[in-house]
Amino acid sequence: MSADRYAWMDRAVCAEIDADLFTETAPGNGSRALKRICDGCPVRVECAAHELALRDSDWGPLAGIWGGLSQRQRIAGHQQAA
Repeated sequence: MSADRYAWMDRAVCAEIDADLFTETAPGNGSRALKRICDGCPVRVECAAHELALRDSDWGPLAGIWGGLSQRQRIAGHQQAA
């Protein structure tokens, strides 16, 4: 894979903080605060598309916040689009 394919990740706001926080799945882990961080991220769309590409590659839905959406929100949105 080309490094350019993931160059957008360098511009992600979560790259400046502990990105692992965005993959925590425990209830009450501060997902609202994480979603607010995503609101101002310049690569939010790319992030959501990346999760969708991984999901479509048989990984299944990924846990945590991707593109400002929780796993449940992404699954619901994907089902509505289908």
